[in-house]
Formats: sequence, C-alpha cells, structure tokens
Amino acid sequence: MGNLRCLVRIADCQGRSGRNSFHEQEDERRIMPVWILKRRFHMKARSVGLRAVASAVCLACFLFTGCTGCQPTLECGTWTFSGTPTGNSFPMTDTFTFNPGNCGKSCDCSQDPIIQMVWVYDATNHMNLYASDQPQGTRSDANGWAIDQLNGWAYAYYSLQNNGTFSATYGLPGSNGTASTLIDAPGGWGANIYFYAVDVPVCYSSKTCKDKILGYYFWSYILDNTDTGQKFITAPAWKDLDTEFQNAVAAWNAWAPTSGSENDGTGTLSHAVVLPTLSDL
Repeated sequence: MGNLRCLVRIADCQGRSGRNSFHEQEDERRIMPVWILKRRFHMKARSVGLRAVASAVCLACFLFTGCTGCQPTLECGTWTFSGTPTGNSFPMTDTFTFNPGNCGKSCDCSQDPIIQMVWVYDATNHMNLYASDQPQGTRSDANGWAIDQLNGWAYAYYSLQNNGTFSATYGLPGSNGTASTLIDAPGGWGANIYFYAVDVPVCYSSKTCKDKILGYYFWSYILDNTDTGQKFITAPAWKDLDTEFQNAVAAWNAWAPTSGSENDGTGTLSHAVVLPTLSDL
C-alpha cells in the first residue's frame, strides 16, 4: 500500500502521460516526415486497476515523496536519453552502450537491439489505450503493458524488419562498446494521458550470451489538461518492471501465432514471430 499512497500524491501533482507511438503504416513512413510517422491511432480501450500505475510510478514515489522500496534492475552498460516534448509529441532518442564489466559479467555480443514495451493510460476515462495501430487482441498483459511494434512488422525487436535487417529510421543495434539506439516520437492523443515505456536491449547475436537481457530503461511523458506534453520520468528502470517485461513478452508470444499474415513492405511472414526465452545476463 505504500507505493499506492505515493502514487496518489504524485498523480495529484504530476498529471498523466500518453502517446500514439512512433510506428505508423509502412507506406506512410517512406513519404512523411519522421515526426508524423510516430503518431498512433486510438485503439480499443481497456481498463486496469491502480496496481499497474503504482508499479510504474515506484521511482517517482522514491524521488519525490521519500518512499522506499524501489530496487534497481540489471544494468550492464550505460544509458543516454535525449528528447524534449514539442506540442503534444515527444521526439526522443534512447541509447544503450553495452559493457559487461558494469555488472561483473562476461559476454561478447555483436548485436544488441532494443525491445520496447509501452503503457498508455487515459486519466479522464480511467482506461488504457493501445499505443499502436497493430491489432492487439490478447497482446497486452493483465496490467495493460504491450510490446511496441508497427502493424505488419512480425518481430518484437523495435527496428527489426521482416526481411531480417534493421531500420536505421527507428534505431540500429550496437555491440560491446558501441551504442544501440531506439528512436521514437509518441504523440497524437488528447489531454490527460500518461505514456510509459521501458526499453530493453537484448543480445541478439552472440556465441556466448544470445538472448540475454542487458539492461532496462524507463522513460515517460504526460499530456496535461491542455494537451501539452511534459517530460515525466527518464531513468534506469527498477524491479517489478523486469517482471512486467516478461509478462508482456508472454502476451506477445501467445498472440504471435494467431496474428495472421504480417507484411511490413520488406517481406511477408505468415504470422508474427515468437520471442525465445529471454533472461538477465
């Protein structure tokens, strides 16, 4: 209950965050400016309890109200986040530079793309919103978190195209000592929306540590009651969000075989691709 009390105090002061996220239809992304591509459609809403909000605002609780209990997640590298809300959108870039020595581990990783999960909440109607125009169905977990991906894109990795290559428009993977990048610009919702995201770099190509999670980063913004974007929390993530990520992966994996044909303009797959078992390095 401590986190929930903190949540109420934070919400009174801060407002909520939201987004219609970066990925848009594949034909539009080739002809429109990048900031336009990141707008999302409103999707069917679903309601969730305050438990999901309380978990996501644990760090705010710790920073602003003196609550305790936020424990850090695994971080095997360094994060650099940049971005400033513009109107009701939030153009941003998140980079992760992998250094296994940071967490006392050994790993030679040649590609570490990022998977992003998101949570969007309408504080006026007390409902979750889907961040993507990709059909959701059972793709969200019980708390409303979902892997963030475009309609037609079969892979859960944020910038991995159906032909097996990565799109520089959305950020390229890195390797040991070389930054992995994610580029996004959520926006397009109305007032009083929360948007939360957790970025998770995963070793995609390695002989020794394939499918190992290398870190977690939380970033967020709020659309206030004038529909103006405000940066909220941007920081390395904390415990419970790693569990939430596993729940979102499980939801993706349950949905993927039923998704139907996925065509992103680079290739067509019969359905979305199930993620392998992912675990911390």
